[in-house]
Amino acid sequence: MLRKRIYAWKNRGMALLLAGLTAFGMTAVPAFAEEQTETAAEAAMQSVLPNGKEVYNVLLIGSDRRNDSWNGNSDVMIVMSVNAGSKKLSLTSFMRDLYADIPGYGVHKLNYAYAAGGAKTLMETLEDNYELPIDNYAVVDFETMAKVVDLVGGVEIEVSDAECKVLNDYLTSMNAADDYLPGGGSYVLNGNQAVAYMRIRYVGNNDYERTQRQRDVLGVIFASMQKLDAEQLTKLVDEILPNVENDITPVDMIRLMALLPDIGDYELSESRIPYDGLFTSQNEMLVPDFAQTKERLHEELYGE
Repeated sequence: MLRKRIYAWKNRGMALLLAGLTAFGMTAVPAFAEEQTETAAEAAMQSVLPNGKEVYNVLLIGSDRRNDSWNGNSDVMIVMSVNAGSKKLSLTSFMRDLYADIPGYGVHKLNYAYAAGGAKTLMETLEDNYELPIDNYAVVDFETMAKVVDLVGGVEIEVSDAECKVLNDYLTSMNAADDYLPGGGSYVLNGNQAVAYMRIRYVGNNDYERTQRQRDVLGVIFASMQKLDAEQLTKLVDEILPNVENDITPVDMIRLMALLPDIGDYELSESRIPYDGLFTSQNEMLVPDFAQTKERLHEELYGE
């Protein structure tokens, strides 16, 4: 009964949360968690959120790591925030070229935090620079993200001629020339193509539009997942989870999953930092007006 309730989401809001967590490997219940007693499961469901607060923040990280020699750069940095008090679900992208004072490393672009110290250092950097508590993280690389897209049957995306050229260049670097697109148009992108699309940075307004592409692909993924039943979704996450790094505990996972049916009607919002008009460009870094940025960010996520 618990599993049926967990996966019975009602609308786009539910699918968004599931897609975000599933794409980053965080909705599968570990085997021993499934063996918890009904009493324990019911108790877990009483919690407001896994952290016991009204707002729960998860950092979703997409790394360009190609081997185990280093962490890679964090091309995707999205904070998914669940506000149980205001019934709001938010996606906030943090751009890679943001000015960041990284604990232990000094001032660099934000994506250096993950390259230098991994997810924990990136979490700490966001917490310190934006006074934003991060409760958990999940990380995928190119290969894992491509698997996610393939497992949901691809993502339908409108690709411009300019985007197609850059996408094909990325496919070359990924040794996926067989997946070239002939030109602009509407396509159901496979995993490699979708990853290449999410990486496009030099078409339009550079990284500003890349963060939007990332959120667009995530949106199509959760729309596809609305069509999956409990068995199909369980199989999906079981295939993905072994390839995903995350720090969520089994007990907290149960707490979060138990809340999913109540999140179906949450208001959805998305944004990007730096905010328009609240930053300057200095030495190839985007320097936010930190006072105003923090004020706006906290108002968006916490209603403060």
